[in-house]
Amino acid sequence: MANKEFHFTIRESTPHTLPMARLAEYLRQLAKVFGNEESVHFLRVEEGSADCAIEVDEEKEPAIVDRVRAASVGEGPKEAVDAHNTLWADLVHDNVSAELELPNGDILLEFPAAVFDKTETFGPFWQDGTLDGILVKIGGMDETVPVHLVDEGAHHTCNASRELARQLAPRLFGNPIRVYGRGKWFRNAVGKWEMKWFDIFRFEDLESTSLLETVSRLRSIQDNDLLRLEDPLEEMRKLRHGEE
Repeated sequence: MANKEFHFTIRESTPHTLPMARLAEYLRQLAKVFGNEESVHFLRVEEGSADCAIEVDEEKEPAIVDRVRAASVGEGPKEAVDAHNTLWADLVHDNVSAELELPNGDILLEFPAAVFDKTETFGPFWQDGTLDGILVKIGGMDETVPVHLVDEGAHHTCNASRELARQLAPRLFGNPIRVYGRGKWFRNAVGKWEMKWFDIFRFEDLESTSLLETVSRLRSIQDNDLLRLEDPLEEMRKLRHGEE
């Protein structure tokens, strides 16, 4: 069975200018993204741009491609996602671009230099907080299990322990839940803060009461300031999202 050859090319570098220790660090993180350690082999660095040839056992190629694609969008095993983000940060720091090419010539991963702006990118920063949403996906084989929440169109990628994942599983596509934990934040090149992932420590079930029903309940309370608001629904929306 023929093996497949991938190419990880680091632009703005050559085999004669790229320090060996730095190359080793890039490849260490890339190996974590790939996983399947026994089936991935480093072959050589070719001339021109630092073009690293990597051999993958043919029978493992589909699983590796799926794992890499998932990690690039913050999904899949936490180790692969963390390694992808670390590799991205290293390339940002070194002000170089890179790409991972499949055996058929398609680009599987791309880190274009145009988006790297060290003066505008900050992080990561950890912050405790909460997220609300409906559990739409849960699963994984690592010690930390990927958990996906959706709230008003926003998609939150989280991680939970196996024990928490077992407790969360019956709530799949059920009523909204609130999770408590710590998020990892970056500020991107256009100055917008983005949460890459969220580690869940605990959770609680939320009632499926609609906003209209909640307002109706509040209106029934005597001497409630809500009765004097011109647009109570808008005011409650602002409170929920922390707007002034």
